[in-house]
Amino acid sequence: MNIPASAPLWRFMAIVEVDAAVNNLAGLRPKEGPRFQLTACHQSPRGYAWYELAVDGAAGEQAAIRNAHVVLRALERLATDVLHTDMRIVSGAEWLEQARNLRRA
Repeated sequence: MNIPASAPLWRFMAIVEVDAAVNNLAGLRPKEGPRFQLTACHQSPRGYAWYELAVDGAAGEQAAIRNAHVVLRALERLATDVLHTDMRIVSGAEWLEQARNLRRA
């Protein structure tokens, strides 16, 4: 019996920044792991490309926080290892600290 996956409840979690020369971060995003959306922002500061990260929050706030942590760390690795550039979290870094606190509890 196939049980359909629940519909995602998208929660905005972060904005990340990479060099403007990187125009394919959304295309290189991790294919496995938590459900998330990575969308290029319509406007970014000159010289940079900004992306909005939303994760599926249907399983609750703690799951969304953990998922944001997983995705942000994976994006950092992709930026460094594949794109050879830095990634900066413009907004949403607080989710990383909250994820660390959840692991300690």
